[in-house]
Amino acid sequence: MEKKIPLGNRQTAFLLATLTAIMPFSVDAYLPAVLSLADDLHVNVHLIEKSMSSFMFGVAFGQLLGGAVSDVKGRKTVALAGLALYAAASVALTLLQSIDQLIGLRLIQAFGGGMAAVMAGAVVRDFYEGREAAQMFALIGIVMMSAPLVAPMLGSALQQLGGWRLIFAFLAAYSITVFLLVARFLPKTAAKGRIDRAFFGGMIRRYIQVLKTKSALGFLFFQAFSFGSMFVFLTESPFVYMKLYGLTPHAYAWAFGCNIITMGTFNRITAWRLKNGSNAEDILLWGLGIQLAANAALLGAVAAFGGMPPFALAAACAMFSVGTQGLVTANTQACFMSRFREIGGSANALLMASTSMIGAGMGWLATELHNGTAYVMPALMLCATLAGCVLLYAFSRNTWQKG
Repeated sequence: MEKKIPLGNRQTAFLLATLTAIMPFSVDAYLPAVLSLADDLHVNVHLIEKSMSSFMFGVAFGQLLGGAVSDVKGRKTVALAGLALYAAASVALTLLQSIDQLIGLRLIQAFGGGMAAVMAGAVVRDFYEGREAAQMFALIGIVMMSAPLVAPMLGSALQQLGGWRLIFAFLAAYSITVFLLVARFLPKTAAKGRIDRAFFGGMIRRYIQVLKTKSALGFLFFQAFSFGSMFVFLTESPFVYMKLYGLTPHAYAWAFGCNIITMGTFNRITAWRLKNGSNAEDILLWGLGIQLAANAALLGAVAAFGGMPPFALAAACAMFSVGTQGLVTANTQACFMSRFREIGGSANALLMASTSMIGAGMGWLATELHNGTAYVMPALMLCATLAGCVLLYAFSRNTWQKG
């Protein structure tokens, strides 16, 4: 540890949380404006939905490259470069005139955001150890829980004030503010080498080593496809909730917030059960079961009511499905990372990037299958969860057999 961060733990947690919060703000603040953006660009809504998938693909590549390069060039350098790229793309998004520009600029914006956001966990590992590191992650988590709750409400308010372009202007201003905070308060670590052929060769070898660890892959795939189920909801829910059910952007933001409240509740249950002796694998099974049941119930309700079940029923099923991320994410990450002690950084980057990429793939598939009905969303959510369950069993079933 070459330097100390010139902030207290709470202030440092807030700084790192603002860095990580770029992701939920980028996705969730944008959701209430999807229909308005489609109208203004004179395109079908499913083309606007594709920009969300392109964003997650960009995030995946940004995480993979940013995490590896920061090991050589330092966390601060990579974080600032990512934030600068993100801010430039956000400014350009306020001026966009076509769907192709939207998809391309969101991809660039996401690449920069992924580079920056992945630095938070690496900074904690650099400057904190043991119990203090765990406390830092907990503080960051507390701040982060509010971001996906506030983002759609903020996006709805900004759209009402100045239209969807104001949302991108906010994202530009937010990233510039975080850039200035990181530049001022995050110490710069010394560069440890050059980025050359040997560097990339070593990076690829570490990723191959992770992929060869069969017992860990089930957890990677389940987290990725579980996130894919949620990302299908993120992609299709603006159309289903606002177009089919007629919710206003403001009402959509409140309905979306209920999913985050459920997620936070499940997150607290996870923490309580871990504190009282439950293991991560067993809590994960509960999350798997609830998500599977919620998605099956949502599809069954859509079929039973001819495509339009009562909104309260559909929203309740979605709340439990999306909310299970509070039971799934932390526990799959713990199970996965326990297999990698010496290459934890590379393993974590691959886990995050795989989650983003498979989630983006499921979202993209939703846009390709979009047919103007409510069937696509629950069907793909259920397929994603089933795929995760099958792969979890195929690769990691011995975890429970040994237990």
